[in-house]
Amino acid sequence: MMGFDANSALSEIELADDVAVDNNDINSQSEEFDEYDDELAEEVLMIDNVMLATLSAIEMITEKPLLEEAIIELDGLIELIEVDMQGFTREVEKRDQLLYLFYQQLGFAGNWRKWLELDSILLHKVISSRNGVPLSLGTVFMYFAEHFAVDVKGILFPGQFVLRFGHGKDETYVDPADGQVLTRHKLQVLLRGIEGNHALLTDDDLLEANNEIHYLRLLQVLKAALIRDEHFSYALRCIDLILELEPDEPYEIRDRGFLLQQLDCKKLASEDFAYFIEQCPDDPITRVLEAQVEELAVTNDTIH
Repeated sequence: MMGFDANSALSEIELADDVAVDNNDINSQSEEFDEYDDELAEEVLMIDNVMLATLSAIEMITEKPLLEEAIIELDGLIELIEVDMQGFTREVEKRDQLLYLFYQQLGFAGNWRKWLELDSILLHKVISSRNGVPLSLGTVFMYFAEHFAVDVKGILFPGQFVLRFGHGKDETYVDPADGQVLTRHKLQVLLRGIEGNHALLTDDDLLEANNEIHYLRLLQVLKAALIRDEHFSYALRCIDLILELEPDEPYEIRDRGFLLQQLDCKKLASEDFAYFIEQCPDDPITRVLEAQVEELAVTNDTIH
């Protein structure tokens, strides 16, 4: 059976909690796939609040009641700095004060040594430990910023998440890992470290992520980490949520095929691989998947 490289999905992945693979759950999901409603698949999912949507998603994936407790903890942290945010009216003052309070007083920080750990991406864990990766820390900061009416946008910069304050000539970019300002020169250096010495920073590298794209990236990072740690049934639930936003995305369907294959749902895996082959005939992995489809055609699904 072909191995699955979770690292090929995203460069920023993190996770690690004990998760049991439940093949009976997969079989029940298999029946749901057969009854999938095409009209529902075409609906556009709107995300009003990335923090709440992602916590709800994690609750669904892990089947743990964590949303309410996480919100209570968030509100408690906001109360700790509420007084210190009063009296600031200018946007720059509010920005600088919130950055100071978030990273210095509350102690949120990124630790690259823990960037491959579960607790660094799961938002409820990040809220409790005050430690995470740039994407998760940036998400928490933006929740605080919305409460205190601080104008900030999330930027899906190549390789990591970046915060942007202001517009045009007044734009300021900040690293969510430590709250430090990222000059355009620093951003250029980061870009070259990811894409090579000839890469040039352009406006396309600094596009704002709307709520749906921000939420989608969080789920993609979570999915990749779950696959890496071989928590396949949880990763499958994660892909289900991703497909609510991108129902026809061939790479997500390909990944679902890999997960179904790992869980011995061979017929469904073959169907997903066939869809990817049809949609992406020139992808380098297509030839490998064609061989997989032939192999799966002569095997039977495992009955659990």
